Amino acid sequence: MTAQVSEVDLGAGWTGLRLSSDDLEVTLLPQQGCDVHALVDRRTGVDVLWKTPWAMPPYGSGRWNAEDEAEWLERYCGGWQLLCPNGGDASEAPGGLTWGWHGEASRIPWQLLDSGVDDAGSTYAVLRTRLTRAPLQIERRVAVSGPVLSIDETVTNTSPDPIEIMWSHHPAFGAPLIGPATRIYTSATTITADASDAGADLQPSARGDWPHPVPPAGREPADFSRIPTAPRATLAYLGDFAGAGWYAMVNPEIELGVGLRWDAELFPHAWYWQELRASGGAPWWGEVYVTAIEPASTIPGHGIAHAKSVGANLVQLAGGEARSTRVEATTFVPHGRVRLVGPGGTVDQD
Repeated sequence: MTAQVSEVDLGAGWTGLRLSSDDLEVTLLPQQGCDVHALVDRRTGVDVLWKTPWAMPPYGSGRWNAEDEAEWLERYCGGWQLLCPNGGDASEAPGGLTWGWHGEASRIPWQLLDSGVDDAGSTYAVLRTRLTRAPLQIERRVAVSGPVLSIDETVTNTSPDPIEIMWSHHPAFGAPLIGPATRIYTSATTITADASDAGADLQPSARGDWPHPVPPAGREPADFSRIPTAPRATLAYLGDFAGAGWYAMVNPEIELGVGLRWDAELFPHAWYWQELRASGGAPWWGEVYVTAIEPASTIPGHGIAHAKSVGANLVQLAGGEARSTRVEATTFVPHGRVRLVGPGGTVDQD
């Protein structure tokens, strides 16, 4: 198969943009957030990204700024989102407006500017959007080369006034990549439990050494580098990365690993979210099995208003300032402990 870019009909009025190489097949959703809807390792045929049980609603439903989590989830079909200028709870923003749950960038349509195959043989697409409730233009060049997906992203403050934002990536992984045999390796050295949504295995707000966070009194420390066999719901934050930010999820039973690498200066944290058939009732109904590790500028993940109230770090953009970054993902064949996910999709293993 040669490298190619093509449109694909996903049903219910949705059109995807597919970037393919001999090793990887990536489907984008320009109509909603420029989501990475699918990331398929062609050797195994596995789409490593999780999908919601309720599938995709008809195209055009819902607002770009979701009032709350329930509204955001109505149009959430899994995959990998960009969260900007907010993450978590909808929050009051400059000008008296509300920045929606998980940010407008995850829901607004993006314009396709260019696509094709470049001189190096990579398939690529360049997309752009301009938010309605924040003076932000966002442009992405998404490319697939061999087993590597790269996202080069620029956020520009189009106004003359300074602005503070949250900025993060929200890739969610599901079965068969995620399972009891899965191991997680990372350059993070600490893990901190969320104050309110830590779950049964973590002492709320406590900071400990990765992969054994501080447990509640009377419980043994859990190993967060493994997927438990028992149900679990948790929210925590990885931090204190040694060098670049990276992690790998490896399932030797299906001979597949996935690695992610990013700039830890811009994204010094990674939200660690698991919902492993632990939460009954809405919205998960005890049937969701997902693990997400999300490079993030800011913790905790409860909206920018809450972040400001606790003095959390935010991304500062002066008037007219642009900030650029690259996030890379790669699939690989595992054969030992992962020591490093390097630039260009290199993976060092024991």
